[in-house]
Amino acid sequence: MNTDITKQNENLPPQANNFDEAFIQIINLPKRQYTQQEIDEARQNLALMNDRVFMATFANNKNKHIITGIGNAVKKIHNLDPIPPIEQTRVQDLSLFDVLGRGMIGDLTGWGKMISIAIEAQRKKQEGYAVRGTLTHGNAMRINFNMGEDYTEAPDVITINILDFRLPELENRKMFCSRIVRAEYESRETFLAEKYSEYYIELPKMGDYTKADLPKAYHDLWDLCCIFRAKINEQEEVIRMQAVANPIALELADEVRKAVAPNEFVNDALNRKNEMEQFREYMKRREQKAAQAEKEKAQEDRKNEFEQFREHMKRREQKAVQAEKEKAQEEKKKAQEEMIITAIQNAVPSQAIEAMRKNAGITETRLAELKKQIQ
Repeated sequence: MNTDITKQNENLPPQANNFDEAFIQIINLPKRQYTQQEIDEARQNLALMNDRVFMATFANNKNKHIITGIGNAVKKIHNLDPIPPIEQTRVQDLSLFDVLGRGMIGDLTGWGKMISIAIEAQRKKQEGYAVRGTLTHGNAMRINFNMGEDYTEAPDVITINILDFRLPELENRKMFCSRIVRAEYESRETFLAEKYSEYYIELPKMGDYTKADLPKAYHDLWDLCCIFRAKINEQEEVIRMQAVANPIALELADEVRKAVAPNEFVNDALNRKNEMEQFREYMKRREQKAAQAEKEKAQEDRKNEFEQFREHMKRREQKAVQAEKEKAQEEKKKAQEEMIITAIQNAVPSQAIEAMRKNAGITETRLAELKKQIQ
């Protein structure tokens, strides 16, 4: 983390009680204006898998035909009919809330006549992503259709999850693209498979193949995925080395370069990156604080347990001493009473017996009881 970010983190108010407060504090920090050299270097390392680049490429209903092309590329691998043209698209406006997955139903949603689509590009591994993808698919079913309308006219739905990590649920699947459909459990017969499909594209699995290894039906999707993976400074070489020929993929590469061309865009992307780093630093400090509090609590608990144990042992020792003392007094009293009984039996003068009674602290009533016992 650079010095500027560290200084900004140090200025974060420590009294943030929750994530939302932290977001507000971080977002309201002064934004930095980067140098031209920093902007040029950052631009070369951007790629379509970056949330900001994805948004700039497809926001405001841009490049709808490319979205249609991506949908057709995944359907082509199973010889399915092309999708109707996408007429409208919407990209989630990204803030820190969105980047962390709060309330998102997909990076992009689109719809046309009898078709709805959701595309999610996820660069960093996220635990439970398969559940998130399934929820995204369910939400996409409602993009262009309301409950109670004519169900025979409900639009077809496809969701495409482009992941820069391997999905644990598909670890035994070798191919980089997997189509998920509903099926009857015992017979495995598909259920509405022509209408609803989820696609999971695991970009790292592309490293296990070359384009030549794949059936031709996969080539369009391969070309598009190459553009999703490539950084700006790698695009030309990737297009040449991978023999990218799909016109939609080549146009997508051009659109990505156009999206990242403005300096203002790159400067904003760097500030968003810093916001994320600041939030991670906040989370790190929060976790450290929580761990320290837990450690101190554990130490305090151990201290209290020790004090309670020591107090228990002290009371136990006092009780034992008291019991021993009482036992000794009882034995002494018993011995003295036996001496008095012996004296009475041997007709010791009453004055002497009285002196013995007083010395032993025996009451006159108790002396009478002893005399009665030996009659």
